[in-house]
Amino acid sequence: MHMEQVVLFEDTKIRNLSPITDLIPMQEVIVGGGKQYFRFDNELNVKTRWITRKDLEGRVPSERKPDYGDAALLINARLISTGIVKSARELEFNEALVEGENIVAARVKSLDYSMLDDLFKGKSNLRAKLCEAFLAENPWDISPSSTISYLSSDLLKWVESKNASNGNVRVIGKFPVNIAEDIEVLGPITIDAREGPVIIGERAMIEPYAYLKGPLHIGSHSIVVAGSRVAGSYIGVYGRAGGEVTTSIISDYSNKYHFGFLGHSYVGRWVNIGAGSTTSNLKNTYGEIKVGDTSTGLNKLGAFIGDHSKLSIGTLTYAGVRIGVSSHLHGLVYEDVSPFTIYAKSIGWGLYELDLDSVIRTYKKMAPRRGAEPDPLEEELLRKLFKDTKDQRLKNNVIRGRLKIK
Repeated sequence: MHMEQVVLFEDTKIRNLSPITDLIPMQEVIVGGGKQYFRFDNELNVKTRWITRKDLEGRVPSERKPDYGDAALLINARLISTGIVKSARELEFNEALVEGENIVAARVKSLDYSMLDDLFKGKSNLRAKLCEAFLAENPWDISPSSTISYLSSDLLKWVESKNASNGNVRVIGKFPVNIAEDIEVLGPITIDAREGPVIIGERAMIEPYAYLKGPLHIGSHSIVVAGSRVAGSYIGVYGRAGGEVTTSIISDYSNKYHFGFLGHSYVGRWVNIGAGSTTSNLKNTYGEIKVGDTSTGLNKLGAFIGDHSKLSIGTLTYAGVRIGVSSHLHGLVYEDVSPFTIYAKSIGWGLYELDLDSVIRTYKKMAPRRGAEPDPLEEELLRKLFKDTKDQRLKNNVIRGRLKIK
């Protein structure tokens, strides 16, 4: 049977996932064991097409643009439980799988713009078939929830054991361990595969005495620093992991090189976490952690750190804080931070707006250090987000002007 194009689409609830999705479409968000598009490509054995917010259409590679007028199986890009796509493939034309207020999937004879506008708003005239599915409604559904629930099972679908123990690598446990042939292991390390699989990508570097505990993904060209403990996490490409990292996602091109703790958190792209910085992921009372005024049902939850943010040395974040894109943090951070904000309340500097040109210059300096060329689209999206979030900074009494250290 010929399979029509499979299209991953965003809807209006994507805004609830800020700051994770402020600069990238949901299709590129890391969920469980990989980026969303990769998870669905593998689940369905196709190259998925993407429909994103209009502002992010430039992020869509040419080969992933949908063919309008053709038949399509549409899947909500916020869908985390990929197993439901088996039911989606059985849909008749003009039928949709619905969970609560969410359109999970739909099958149509002809993909057209007007129908997509309805889907984006969560509306549909298609015949509804109720289903049970897990979709990302809030940032913590992505991390730590999907990391805990899907990292291991996702990796198991894609990994076979090879290149296990050798002179410098001690492997314990029975889960698969896949180590690319061209990684550098600079000294003795331990890979603990008792609780989940471990994947280490090509040209990664593992420094001596690192302890790597599955389920774990270390992306290509990444570095794990000597003496580090990295467990139950996903590290993207050209990443840096040092100190202790547990149950967290570190996106592509981000740096946590030094000592300090990162737990149950999501770190966006192009982030730098300074030496000694720590994310709290547990209340002293062991009680439920809220994000803003919203209950999460979780008693372990770290921080959500937006793309391009920087944490200076010794930064401490309370559990459940959201750090806006391109924010610079100093000292103790006990509340949400709006995008493009220098946050330094605890050390007496207050809140200042970060100069946009400084953000762009920093990005252009950082990109070559990670083996990448600065992307003009990234700069364009940063400029637009800066403009769109002006009211957030005004509401939070962020001072416009140059920071004056007293």
